Amino acid sequence: MVRKTVALDKELLDELMLFAKKDQRDFSGALRYALKIGLAAIENPELTIEEIKDIFEATVDRQSGRVSELDLNKI
Repeated sequence: MVRKTVALDKELLDELMLFAKKDQRDFSGALRYALKIGLAAIENPELTIEEIKDIFEATVDRQSGRVSELDLNKI
C-alpha cells in the first residue's frame, strides 16, 4: 500500500467521513471505495452508480466462490 498526502476541501472531508461512518468503514477504506466507484463511473458513463456497485459486489462473490458461471448447456 502506498501512502500519499491529499488536500481536500472541508466539505468534501466531512462528506467522506459521514460516508465512512454510514458504511461502517474506516476513513481510508471509504476513500478507496469512493475513488474506485468514481473512476469506474467516469470510465463507464452509461452505467448508474448502483449498477457499478452491483458489478463490484458480483465480482467479489465470484472471486470468493459464492457464485459460479452459469452453464447454459445444463439448463
